[in-house]
Amino acid sequence: VVKPPKLELVGKRWFCENQVGQVNIDVKVPVQDVYIYNCTGATIFVNGKCNAMQVDKCTKTQVLFDAVISAVSVVDCKRLQMQARGSCHGITLDKTDGAQIYLSYAAKHAQLTTSKCSELNFNYPVTEAEDSDWTEHPIPEQFITQLHADGSVTTEVSDLYSG
Repeated sequence: VVKPPKLELVGKRWFCENQVGQVNIDVKVPVQDVYIYNCTGATIFVNGKCNAMQVDKCTKTQVLFDAVISAVSVVDCKRLQMQARGSCHGITLDKTDGAQIYLSYAAKHAQLTTSKCSELNFNYPVTEAEDSDWTEHPIPEQFITQLHADGSVTTEVSDLYSG
């Protein structure tokens, strides 16, 4: 069942659902949240600073946003591209496969938290210059956990990600 596209502001929350193609969300005040759900092949521009953003069950979707005050939450997405054009303190990704995260220079210190994810990379510019080179880093998905004789447990990133 294909549900109709929805783009509306309800109270302090923008709902962007079942979209394809290009969508613009104009956040007018920073107390507004943005909820993006079930979009396929969409390019979504979130203009202005929002309080928080959730991206849920999207496939082959691009999300570009100016700034998020608290955090961005990504759940159950496939082949997502996300770009922070301004500040963002944290991005949480859960059950997401194949995501490219592009952080602005202002957001390059954002905390990235992942769970049950694969094929994730984050990118950021080396300097503040507009023509700066970018660097890309994989987010590890393979770890080595070892139980020691004294009962302690250590977990390290696999050697696949060294270098």
